[in-house]
Amino acid sequence: MAVVGYGGRKRGWGRIIGGVLGIVLLAVPMLIGALVILVGVARWESFDPEAQGRVPGVLTLDADEGTTYVVALGTGIKNETGGGRSFNTSFAVDIRCTIRHPDGTEDTIRGDRQTSSVERAGDYASIGRFEGAGGTTEVDCTSTSKDVFGDELDLPAIVHATNATLQWVAWGLLLGSVAVVLGGVGLIVWGVRGKVV
Repeated sequence: MAVVGYGGRKRGWGRIIGGVLGIVLLAVPMLIGALVILVGVARWESFDPEAQGRVPGVLTLDADEGTTYVVALGTGIKNETGGGRSFNTSFAVDIRCTIRHPDGTEDTIRGDRQTSSVERAGDYASIGRFEGAGGTTEVDCTSTSKDVFGDELDLPAIVHATNATLQWVAWGLLLGSVAVVLGGVGLIVWGVRGKVV
């Protein structure tokens, strides 16, 4: 159906409706799905950590070769509740960890040098990621900040594996939703501009 609008142009209502429906029925659910996967995967993975302990301290795990691991402030399901102390990325930025691989090599991660950080309402804050080399791996973490008494902070820490497949699915959905929104907006603009009669 074409209606003559301002300036003698026919509006393309089919394109306008198609663009709006595409955004509402495709882009919005894709965006929600991506966010649910990104948040849900991080939460699920932290429930069953490969290692748990305290900062300052050493966490030991049997790392799989090629698996990406996240070191985070957190409690996990099997750990204590954190002693009622909540924390956030402001604590995580002060954490420094040395990862000692079975072959003798070492990596260093710092909470203030992450590409991206994840934080959840006082019970999880990522410090950094490392790639497993296979075998017994030690993660030795310290904090550069002190509590009100001048002592090093004592915080719960975990190491958990990441699910790369689900993360790629989430990022694919996120980028797909952006593409659908751009296509929908393009259809809407094309429909509104119409064609000269």
